[in-house]
Amino acid sequence: MAHAGQEIANPVTGERIRFVRTAADTGGELLEVEDTWPVGRRPPPHVHPEMEERWEVVTGVARVRIEGAEHELGPGDAVAAPAGAAHVAWNPGPERAVVTISFRPALRWEEFLERLFVLAEEGRTDERGTPEPEALRELMTEFRREIAPARSD
Repeated sequence: MAHAGQEIANPVTGERIRFVRTAADTGGELLEVEDTWPVGRRPPPHVHPEMEERWEVVTGVARVRIEGAEHELGPGDAVAAPAGAAHVAWNPGPERAVVTISFRPALRWEEFLERLFVLAEEGRTDERGTPEPEALRELMTEFRREIAPARSD
């Protein structure tokens, strides 16, 4: 289980995460991470069925799309996606971005992140960091309270 100050890195995407406050620190109420995004880092659109996700830019620029509305954030700017809202956040460049991200409630998101990065270390993801189909199915089933694919309309 993650602990405050722990850092993990995704060797495929170049993303680095430092756990600031964990579920253990907050009684499960909050997970807060400092996430360093390389230029172009962009996961697939998704939903957190039971968690709110909030981004606050520390350095650089971030772009966030929540239910079709796009927001460009600079240092000090913040936006949140409520539980169940389809969203995607990325670094449009031109340099690395550092973003503080919080999840309420924490649920098992730290474990999901650790497992996702291990899959990348094992060579079981594509160049975007998306796990191979079997591993992705397993993660989406096990962490169904934490994450689901965004529905395309």
